[in-house]
Amino acid sequence: MNKLLTLMFALFLTGTAQAVEVNFGDPIDVQLNISSITMSATGMVITYEGSSGTYGLIHATHNMTATKDDNTKGYFTGTVQAIRDNGTMEQVTTVGLWKRQGRQLRVYGFDDDDAARILHISDVNLQTKKFEAKVWELDK
Repeated sequence: MNKLLTLMFALFLTGTAQAVEVNFGDPIDVQLNISSITMSATGMVITYEGSSGTYGLIHATHNMTATKDDNTKGYFTGTVQAIRDNGTMEQVTTVGLWKRQGRQLRVYGFDDDDAARILHISDVNLQTKKFEAKVWELDK
């Protein structure tokens, strides 16, 4: 009986694991410049700016909070504002996680965009002040 229950449970888990299908499609590449880095008691605040063909003029802020004493990982909250070429403006909230190795940050975030929930994975070089992101519009 125990073997039968174990087999049924394993088949259920196998079926459940295969039920989720994820296809993010091709990402949008976004490159921005760091315009400022400000230290705070809990981490740092990084602001970015630049133009992206898809989103237009972008200004963003990440409030980075460290969760380890050596400031090698944590979470962030922030805002992103985009002004498209046609003059329309969108402002969204962004949240996520980050990790630091040396002068390089890897940032994993989600934006609460009305048109499409956005997933972004970014590399931030604190020395060269460059931000490079892969962006997926999930609900478009």
